[in-house]
Order: sequence, then C-alpha cells, then structure tokens
Amino acid sequence: MPITIERIQKTQSVAAETDVSSEVLSSLINMAGRQRMLSQRIVLKAMLAQRQCDGALTIAQETLRTFADSHAALVQGRAGLPGLFSPALRDAFHGNGHVAKNIADFIALASAALEAIGRKSAHAEDAVQALIASADPLLNDLHGVTALYEQESRRIARSQKHEQQQLIERIKSIAKEAHIVSFNGQIVASRSDVTGREFAVVAGVMTSITKELEAVVSAFVKKTSAA
Repeated sequence: MPITIERIQKTQSVAAETDVSSEVLSSLINMAGRQRMLSQRIVLKAMLAQRQCDGALTIAQETLRTFADSHAALVQGRAGLPGLFSPALRDAFHGNGHVAKNIADFIALASAALEAIGRKSAHAEDAVQALIASADPLLNDLHGVTALYEQESRRIARSQKHEQQQLIERIKSIAKEAHIVSFNGQIVASRSDVTGREFAVVAGVMTSITKELEAVVSAFVKKTSAA
C-alpha cells in the first residue's frame, strides 16, 4: 500500500497526558533523534536511485517505511509508547508549527519521488528536487521535536521527584502518628485487667507495624537518593 498524506493523518490521534517512565522517555528520545538520520538517508538514497545506483531504490523505500512507522508510533502510540502524552508535544505537532503536517508532506513527497523513479517517469527528477528542497526545513522540525522530548523528560523527572518527596513526607507523618498511638496504647495497657492485657497485644502489634513502616521509609529514601 502506498504511503499517502491521508494514511499518515489517520494515525495522528491525540493522546491523554499520562505518567511516563524514564525507560519509555529514553525510547521516545532515541526514536525522535533517529528520525533525523532516517530523513537524510531517504533523500540521499533517492538521489542515488535517480542515478540508477544498484539497490538504492529498495533501501530508500525501506527507510521511508521505517520513518513513517516511527512517526506513527510517536504520534499515535504503540507497543508501550504513549503517543503525544503532553500538551507541549501536542502543540508542537499540531500547533502553529505544523510539524505533523510537514512530516506528512515529506513522506508524501518521498513516496511520490520513489514511485516516479521506479517507473522511470519523466517527472522523477522534479520529484527528487522537490524532496531535496523539503529536507532542510524538515530537519529543523525534527531537531525541535527531539529537543522537546528531552525537555519533557527533564520536566517529568522533576515532577516525579517532587511526588516521591511528598509521598515520603506523608509516610513519615503516618508513621509518627502510629508511633504516638502505639505509645499511648502501651500506657493504657498497663492496667492489670483482661481488657488491658488484650490492649497490650494490640499496642505491641501497632509498635511492630510502626517500626516496619519506618524501615520501609528509610529504604525508600536511600533508594530515591541514590537514583
């Protein structure tokens, strides 16, 4: 199936913002960065294919498919990738910069050029020249997208660190409250009647839970500090 603007635009869905792990962010940054190399490879191989260099047309077609599939994965999301997970990314692709449209136009130009070369059309040279003319503006767009993914990665890392700190403080507060309850329970349990002895068991369990909670907090703090 030929790659068309309509086919690409159908994949450009809007994803809701969500939490994204550092591993996923690394994959997104790598994929966005790879798009720059792929776009240049498409143009180069198209030029070589126009000169009838052996194998250049096949490589150009395969590279174009990879580029288009990666673009769809970045925008739509796929196999664990979240798509356009933040307002900043959605604005970059679909806002005033028209990055998504520019990429779709490049894919359409490349597809048309390679098809013309394959048919040995008289218009092949013009199609290749149009593709070459689109390469530098597209590269600027792709540079900007990669930089934005890196910026979003730093933003999310800061946000996650803040949330972790809030969680630590909340757990500490709960542990402190539990410790106070346990201490007060032990005082009440100092009575010698049966109810007091039963309460002493409850207070002992509460103390054990408090100590375990404090240990968990300590281990969590060490782990997050090391990260």
